[in-house]
Amino acid sequence: MRREDVIEWKMQNDMKRRLSGIAGSFQRLSGSISDFADIGTELKRDTLNGLFDEVSMKLCADCASCRKCWVEEELTRCAEVSELLDAVQLDGGISEEMQSRYFSDCRHRFRMFDELSQGLFRLKQGMLWRNRLNESREAVANQLTEMARIVGEFAGNLEQEGSRVWPLPRSVTARLWLKNIRAKQLLMLQRGDGSLELHLTARGRRGRCTTTKEAAMILSCLVGQKLIPCEDSRNVIGREYADYVFREDANFRAVTGVARAARADSRVSGDNFSFLYPEGDEMIMLLSDGMGSGEAACRESERVIELLEQFLEAGFKEEAAMRLINSMLVLREDNTMFTTMDVCVLHLTTGICEFMKAGAAATYILRGDWMEGIHSTTLPAGVLSGVTCDVKQKKLYDGDYVIMLSDGVLEGEDGGEEFLRNALAEVEGGDPQELANRILEAAMRREQYQPKDDMTVLIAGLFRRSGQPAKE
Repeated sequence: MRREDVIEWKMQNDMKRRLSGIAGSFQRLSGSISDFADIGTELKRDTLNGLFDEVSMKLCADCASCRKCWVEEELTRCAEVSELLDAVQLDGGISEEMQSRYFSDCRHRFRMFDELSQGLFRLKQGMLWRNRLNESREAVANQLTEMARIVGEFAGNLEQEGSRVWPLPRSVTARLWLKNIRAKQLLMLQRGDGSLELHLTARGRRGRCTTTKEAAMILSCLVGQKLIPCEDSRNVIGREYADYVFREDANFRAVTGVARAARADSRVSGDNFSFLYPEGDEMIMLLSDGMGSGEAACRESERVIELLEQFLEAGFKEEAAMRLINSMLVLREDNTMFTTMDVCVLHLTTGICEFMKAGAAATYILRGDWMEGIHSTTLPAGVLSGVTCDVKQKKLYDGDYVIMLSDGVLEGEDGGEEFLRNALAEVEGGDPQELANRILEAAMRREQYQPKDDMTVLIAGLFRRSGQPAKE
């Protein structure tokens, strides 16, 4: 093994060890914070006993009947107190029926019940604030857990990615030399989805320059796979050494269409969406439906979309990004606004499509006359700190369509699938924009062009690139 390889191996293992330690620290810190969080939904009996003792000591200490009540009739009075506190714990308060039933012979009964009611109010307010604090603790703990998972996953990927990297033979370097490309390092990487990625460190020979598109054609012939330069690589291999990345060309292309309308009494839609292309072989559809309509709902859903974009472009996994955003929304001071999160990741090399939903409306796959719905059973983001999202995976083929909708489009319909079939019954051709327009038009016509909720239709059509063989 070369000295450079040994140094690289040692650095990789040291980085892996450090990252694993950081992940473990995050996880332990999360566990410590979670131990403090104890959400209470009812008043404990010991707390009620303490409240009654506090009130009775203040009222009964100077009462002439104190000895009669608490000494001569101790058993009867204690049984009555126990029954009263059981009723208070069950109902959560003191009703008029309780006031007329208990302590009818007490001269301070009205004052006593008034003091008990005020004390119960203070206890409930304290429990409310403690629960809010505990929810915040739980949200922070979830964020730390997610960070631990992300760092740990990255540490594990160092070894996994490293085991799938190999140098290409010298014959490839020699062929590049003949094409006036001097290769200093040439490595091939097989990614998680099975596609190839080639990393080249090179410069031009004899003062000549070669475009990366030309280099991609040369490399494609040498490795037996069609390669294209990555978007963030330089366009020309110049006189100085630089790094270039080439990836396997995708088998499919995605064509999109969008149609939307705001609620009848609102000028601004509460729905927001985005299409992302983080890598050339992926297309991500994002849709968020803010609660209600208007500017407030728009701001809420827009913030969620922007955060999703930032997390995904930074390299976070989609499900991890959704959990982190949910934790952020739970920590807000005003937690009365909720929003859905709907994410669809289309892998253009394999045709695999991943659906992730948090309280979102159904998404449909259309293939000829066949249709399948992907439904969500979870709550919208911001409701609970520990909410999870529905995750499903489907294989798509040439000519399939993914139809993503906000709930206003299907509102009032018993079956979304039947509504979509009727809306698309007379459509000829496969233009996604035309399909989106037809669906929105059918939904508007159903509401007599006075929609009761915001409507958004996103469609992605999957089509095989010319020259790409069909692969199952």
